[in-house]
Amino acid sequence: MEENIKWSGKTEGGDKRQNQLGRMLKHVPLRAVYCVLPFFILYYLIFKRQRANAIYDYLRHRQKFSWLRAVIGTYRNHIIFGKNLLDRFYVFSGGAEKFKVNMHGGEYFYGYAEGPDPVIIVSAHIGNFEISAYVCGRIKKPLKVVAYANETEQMQKFRSEAMAKNNISMIPVMEDMSHIFHITDELEAHNMITLPADRVFTGRRMCKYDFFGAQAQFPIGAYYLADRYKTKIITMFVMRGKGLSYDIFAEPLVIDNGIKGRDARAAAYGEAYVKKLEAMLKKYPLQWFNFYDFWDDDQSGKMK
Repeated sequence: MEENIKWSGKTEGGDKRQNQLGRMLKHVPLRAVYCVLPFFILYYLIFKRQRANAIYDYLRHRQKFSWLRAVIGTYRNHIIFGKNLLDRFYVFSGGAEKFKVNMHGGEYFYGYAEGPDPVIIVSAHIGNFEISAYVCGRIKKPLKVVAYANETEQMQKFRSEAMAKNNISMIPVMEDMSHIFHITDELEAHNMITLPADRVFTGRRMCKYDFFGAQAQFPIGAYYLADRYKTKIITMFVMRGKGLSYDIFAEPLVIDNGIKGRDARAAAYGEAYVKKLEAMLKKYPLQWFNFYDFWDDDQSGKMK
């Protein structure tokens, strides 16, 4: 989780504790570990108030919850986030087969993975997108996950080993922007890449859109790449269901072919993505995990 928009990209706990958690989950039932989550969540709600405030603001002012429902929802949001993180470590410990996956739009994901065209998958910091790399099964076309390079050594090891089983590997985001060359290499080779399209990073192309009734900035660099390399684009959201289950929603991202100009087309793709993201969050309002003030207005921080 993050304190502000300049996120470190690092999962908390450090190498030692992450390794201990992975080893523990090989011997302790996952549901038993869930039981201790409320104690850790109370710590975050008390001592990491900025994170809690950001979620409260989102539920209160964007989802239009009552103040009481927003308070309860903030707590439940943190519980779900904690379960998602534990699920990843459970997969790392060898428990991938325990999860039930309901794929909606699998014909797009697997169909594009079998097809000749390069593919860009745009996701978001909602649900538990990362777990899809471990539970979707092996695909034919190589898939590269664009992600921060600032993770702990232990987390990088866990991820790499789990992803490799499904023909997936990572492209680390670097400060010198060298990852752009790796991304273009993959698209030129007609492979697949996936990246979040809901978080703005310094130096990236961006555009403002109406999102839950207020303006918010979204990166649109991926859509310039898609236009240049004539890629297929799909949205993919992985939302937590009941128990140990996830619903994966894959859907093509399309715009009017009559839109001319790279800038106009990139902006149109961004707008189409934002509409799909908003629709998904209306269905799963508690699975938004951008823990900072996301919108460009003066509502944030007002606990009312």
